[in-house]
Amino acid sequence: MEKDNFILYDSFNKALSKDEFEQAKAAYLSLLTENKYAIKNADTIYDLIDNIKRTPEKVGPYKNISVFEALNRIGSDLVLLSGATILFKNEVEGIEPQKIHLKMGTTHGFDFEVILKDNKKIFGEAFNAAESFCKFKMRQAIHKLIDKNPDVNAKEGIVFINAEVKETIEKYVNTKEKTAIVNANFKIHRVYCDKIK
Repeated sequence: MEKDNFILYDSFNKALSKDEFEQAKAAYLSLLTENKYAIKNADTIYDLIDNIKRTPEKVGPYKNISVFEALNRIGSDLVLLSGATILFKNEVEGIEPQKIHLKMGTTHGFDFEVILKDNKKIFGEAFNAAESFCKFKMRQAIHKLIDKNPDVNAKEGIVFINAEVKETIEKYVNTKEKTAIVNANFKIHRVYCDKIK
């Protein structure tokens, strides 16, 4: 997490119990609704690009980054919040979290870790992608969970995915995942996440 840019750094910089998560989620959503950011008028497309992609602003829980970057992060964050809500409601068979560590506001490492009731960890990835880009993001997530998993004995991973691309992702076949299922009995849980408001 980038402490200088993410206002809720202290709230999310640890594994959270269900109650702690609900409090942190409420604070996050409150910052989204309280911040009435509006795109500034621009006389030319070049001015618009400068306003959106170059000028640091405060947008929701982010500060000192461009509006473009903030919106990308917020899109991913909303999938993380939705996915964690689903896990804490025990809606994914076989996964009962004790705590979840969401890596909000960061671009390195795994997007989240689920600490189960027996203290085992499951690593996860999350994305909020357009239809045209979702297969690529899914491929990246699968390969990372299989090839870069810190738990060499891991038998499962989780991917939080924006629900709008569910049909495309359900048809997507990945050779590495098929091989991991057969050779290592490795399962990737796909969790489709609706918008949180």
